[in-house]
Amino acid sequence: MRKGMPFLEVFASALNEDYGFPVLEFVVFAYTVEITIALETFGHGPEPSGDPALIVLLTNPITAFMLVGLMFGLLVLKNIAYSFGNDLDRGVIVSFLSYPLRRRSLLTAKLLSSIGVPFIFFVSIQVFLVLLLFPGIVSLYIVLLAILSVLSYPILVASIVLVLTIFFKRGSKALFVGIVLYFASGFSWLLLLMTGPTGLKAAAIIYPSIALQLHYKTGWDPSVLREWTPSFNEALLYIGAGYALSISILAAAYLYFERRLEI
Repeated sequence: MRKGMPFLEVFASALNEDYGFPVLEFVVFAYTVEITIALETFGHGPEPSGDPALIVLLTNPITAFMLVGLMFGLLVLKNIAYSFGNDLDRGVIVSFLSYPLRRRSLLTAKLLSSIGVPFIFFVSIQVFLVLLLFPGIVSLYIVLLAILSVLSYPILVASIVLVLTIFFKRGSKALFVGIVLYFASGFSWLLLLMTGPTGLKAAAIIYPSIALQLHYKTGWDPSVLREWTPSFNEALLYIGAGYALSISILAAAYLYFERRLEI
């Protein structure tokens, strides 16, 4: 077998399992509906002024969660807990390990399908949507930062679910924990907000979109803005910290899968 072929075969198998009918069709349909709603909601108003990060579509936490984070998060959780978890439970991973392929390469192929493909798709389609609604936007990097900040928490939850899936060797328990974590997030960050500036900063590590929203003073009560208004560089640091937290958990998953997991 030629070099690189086992990796591509595992990746292709993961794509087929993760996005078989009707998953991909549903995602495309849901985003078509989103674009239609967004055009009706924002497309007939005046061109927004000031920094594009102030666009309601990106900075309103409820809209961002519902339109981007929720769809992305549930899709990724399904991919990891259900698809990868079933592969572990049914022994499919054992057959893949018979290939001339390292364990970390096998896990990378699975994660590229489970997280990488949805990440690229959701970022690309959201940027397309913003450009479609507001073609005069120049600071596209701000739009990208806003989208990345929204996707940070779903990736964090997905990383935790991956660790649990590998540990339990099945996805049902991990999926339950992931869904609870995901939908309990609203209560958790509200509790953190009640603790003042310290809680705000702690919440911003887990939910980096908070730091970006507070920096642009949008979507929050003025009393909260008086407690903490981060600079742009601070907002960048919190986005980086959120992804660094996810990467550290993913690294732990790699170490356990490669060195400790008995299949």
